[in-house]
Amino acid sequence: MRKIVYLFAMVAIMVLPACEGPAGPEGPPGVAGVDGEDGETGLSLLNLVVEAEVDFTEENNFAAGFDFEIGDADNLLVFMLWNVIEDKPLWRPLPNTVFLEDGITLSYNYQYTADFFSVFMTGNTDLTQISEDWTLNHYLRIVYLPGDFLQSNAKIDLNDYEAVTNALGVSEADVLKLD
Repeated sequence: MRKIVYLFAMVAIMVLPACEGPAGPEGPPGVAGVDGEDGETGLSLLNLVVEAEVDFTEENNFAAGFDFEIGDADNLLVFMLWNVIEDKPLWRPLPNTVFLEDGITLSYNYQYTADFFSVFMTGNTDLTQISEDWTLNHYLRIVYLPGDFLQSNAKIDLNDYEAVTNALGVSEADVLKLD
């Protein structure tokens, strides 16, 4: 009797792992890859930080848009280079509001969907009359946060660029610069 039980157990061990169910639905398309260095290809969305230089002008309606796919449970954070102090960059999170003389208020903000995001500038004055210091040559860092990152790192200050990138394990060398 034992031999029969062992025989059935051996057959079960060999046959059961080979079973397959029906194929599930095809997943959503991924982000288009880019050729890397040292044989690496593709663009990893995990721990992704992208840098872009933008201008807020009348021609672009004081906004910069980017095609960028983001998962349903994932998030984006956007930081603007605000100053450099002793060769160390100071990144401010968006939204960011600036109060100028004569009651003028400027705001930098962003919005995103599943496949597009934009950064824009608004104000309580005619933006075409604002100094170019406030409209041109702004550097942004867009941080892609996988949904599970927020669950496992709930205590991280999301307004602190360095805290976020340290938690993601992203170094300055890992930042992808957009042209």
